[in-house]
Parts: sequence; structure tokens; C-alpha cells
Amino acid sequence: MTTVFTAFKEVPYTFIELTRGTVYGNRIKSETELMGVFKLRSSDGQMQNIENWQSSATLHAHPEDYKAYSTADLVGQGVRVDGIDYQITNVTDGRNFSTGVTEHLTFTLERAELVENSDAN
Repeated sequence: MTTVFTAFKEVPYTFIELTRGTVYGNRIKSETELMGVFKLRSSDGQMQNIENWQSSATLHAHPEDYKAYSTADLVGQGVRVDGIDYQITNVTDGRNFSTGVTEHLTFTLERAELVENSDAN
């Protein structure tokens, strides 16, 4: 049976659990190394002499890696791929309609700046 994980090459990524809403920004609470299928579509644009970088990234993740999280819990968390941080803005269920089994979760990602957690602040 073909799945997104057999059709495309998996790459390592870091799932980043965040503490959101602090004065210091989205602070990293914990990090977990995982494997998934990452797709990045990016482009440069220019508007009134201002350069603007846009990206549309998705990550197909193994659902068994996220059994402890609801979809609502995952939105707003972070992902790091190739040293670049992203925030999860949406999660969709990759369900096989023939079997009814969820084969993957698709995270829609947006570039983000995440702050290391430190007790010094």
C-alpha cells in the first residue's frame, strides 16, 4: 500500500513544544527529534521597494508520534527543519477513506522566531 511516507523521502525534523503568550515570545519548552515528509515552496517578491519573502511549507507527520496531543494542542507549536523554525498554523487529518485509518497528519507551517527557554529572564 502506498502512503505519503513510501512515496516521498522522509527527513529528520524537530517537534518543538512551546510555552506561548509570554512577554519574551514563544519560548521553547521541549524538543523531540522525529522523521516526516517536508515540502517547501518559497518565493521572493517585491512591493514598493521592499523585499518580501514568502513560504508555503507543509510537513506530513506520523500520527503515532502525536497521540498525546489533540489537533488544537498542535496548532501554535513549532517545528525545526534544516535549522529553520516554523510554527504550525493548521493540522489536517490524512485519512485513508477506504480503510478509515489516519495515515498521516499534515501540518501547515509558517516561518517563526522561537526563543530558547532560559531562567535568566
